Amino acid sequence: MSRAFHKEEIVVPIHHIGILATSLSTTAALIAPGTPAAAAPTAPASDSALVLAVLPADHSGVPPRLATLECDPDGGSHAAAGSACDDLRMVDGDIAALAEDGICTREYQPVTAIAVGTWEGNPVAYRETFSNRCLLLHATGDVFDF
Repeated sequence: MSRAFHKEEIVVPIHHIGILATSLSTTAALIAPGTPAAAAPTAPASDSALVLAVLPADHSGVPPRLATLECDPDGGSHAAAGSACDDLRMVDGDIAALAEDGICTREYQPVTAIAVGTWEGNPVAYRETFSNRCLLLHATGDVFDF
C-alpha cells in the first residue's frame, strides 16, 4: 500500500483547491454506493479508483493536470488507463513501489504528484515532489502519464 501520511503533508496552492475538490467530489460520486451515478445501469463501480494530479511544485499559477483512473475494469479520464492499471497491479496499488530505469536531463522544474482514492477497497494517499517530469514518470510508470 502507499506510504502512510498525515493530512498536513498534502499541501496544494489555494487556487488549485477548487479544481482538485471538484475532481475529488466527482470521483466520490462515481464510487460511493447509493449515489445516482452508482445506481445508473452501468458496470459496477471499481474498488480501485484514483484521482490523480500533477502540479508545479513552485506554485507558479499553472493549473494542475488532473485525471481519474479506475481499474478492474480499466477506465476513467486517464489517457493510458490500461497500462497505468497494469503498473499498479504489479505493486498491489503501492505507487511508491513503482520504479523504472531511465535517463533524465538535469533540468530543475519540480512537479508534485498527488493520488487519492482506493485500491481494492483500501484507501490510497500519495504525494511526492520530483525535480522534473521525466523523473516523475520514471518513478511512477504510466500512473501519472496522462
